[in-house]
Amino acid sequence: MRPLLACLALALAAPTAAQTTDDFAWQWPIQADDQAPAHLLVLDAEVLQYVQRADLGDLAVFNADGKPVPFAHLPPQGQDFELRDPVPWLRVPLPEPGQGEDLSLRLERDAEGRLRGLELQASGQQTAPAGRHDLLLDRGEDPEAASTLHVQLGHEARLPVNLRVSVSGSDDLIGWRRLGSGLPLIALDDNGLRVERLRLDFERSDARYLRLSIENEGDWPRIDGLEIERRVRSGDERPWLSLELQGEPVPGEPGTFRYAVPAPVLVERVDLRLADANSVSAVQVGAREPGQAWWSGVAAFTAFRLGQGANEVRHLAPDIHARREREWQVSTQPALASAPTLVLQYRPEHFVLLAQGPAPYTLVAGSTRVARPDYPVQAALAASGAQPAPATLGTRGEAGGEAALAPRRSEDWQRWLLWAVLAIGAGLVLWMSARVLKNADNGH
Repeated sequence: MRPLLACLALALAAPTAAQTTDDFAWQWPIQADDQAPAHLLVLDAEVLQYVQRADLGDLAVFNADGKPVPFAHLPPQGQDFELRDPVPWLRVPLPEPGQGEDLSLRLERDAEGRLRGLELQASGQQTAPAGRHDLLLDRGEDPEAASTLHVQLGHEARLPVNLRVSVSGSDDLIGWRRLGSGLPLIALDDNGLRVERLRLDFERSDARYLRLSIENEGDWPRIDGLEIERRVRSGDERPWLSLELQGEPVPGEPGTFRYAVPAPVLVERVDLRLADANSVSAVQVGAREPGQAWWSGVAAFTAFRLGQGANEVRHLAPDIHARREREWQVSTQPALASAPTLVLQYRPEHFVLLAQGPAPYTLVAGSTRVARPDYPVQAALAASGAQPAPATLGTRGEAGGEAALAPRRSEDWQRWLLWAVLAIGAGLVLWMSARVLKNADNGH
């Protein structure tokens, strides 16, 4: 297996300008099994903070002879995604105060076994009042385990909605198990801002029936639908890591704050933590690379933090597309006086190196001079059937140092010479064109 992978590694070597560890600012010794044909490195912000390129192209690996070896990013096999399944539900009237939960049930089901009709009567054969009621959900036979329910309000729902809800689960409508309590269900308008939290998160359960009850004062609003969220897992077991960034106000732009990300990590989730309680603001989040003049939109939502202590309720984090920018901006309206904390979540990156040449191997990072060749390592792994063995990094040390972060003078001279040659060539073309036109005019 190792000779086959070594041959593939040689075939992958691209004809590029010779690189050395001095072309990179920093280096780490790689601690790995010498007999493995391929090695897996897991890199997080602790290493990526020394990378200069947004595409991570200034990460490379050298062997003991000082020669680069095939080394490439290993993308995840897939991404988790969510599905929302509508679930049938019925209103369950509650008995009079003091009557307890001594209820008689009469159920009607359709041909597929789903709950179609339900009639409850309180003890003493008294009909339950039509006002206060619970919601009963039927998830059908053998439902998948879930922990999130989305509530869709009707267009005619009366605002404000400010409820605390409990969720219970049962398989037989007799024995119930509490899955969550004190869950906020909120929808209100605050000076033209729509503040909503219409997602109930509870203990993961595969119970067929769910029962939603109001814990505080208030009645259910007009509801158009209820949806159970199912997350389809890709098998990516990388842990979630967080960067919590403090922003600086932008002069002359009230309510706008900027944040510097220490490493080009692949951000997959973003959130804000408002500095002051009982705050609400429309938020726009943007990102860009250093030197860019424009901001790319990342998310727009209403951020809020309402209530105090255990009763505090905050917004839900928005969904975003994964990105690597190093500069982020948050704009708020009405303008927030204090910068919110920007929370960026990412997962560590997987890289694979193929064993080529003598060990030990060295990881290097940080260069404005050179870039790693594009090695098709995945194809080599697939062809060989090899599974990379885990490897770890030792203590960081200096390689080329600060010199690797500055362009080579020879490169600057060559670049100016090239531009000069191009300018002279363009001038000659214009001169020759003018001569041709002049001769054509004289011929007439």
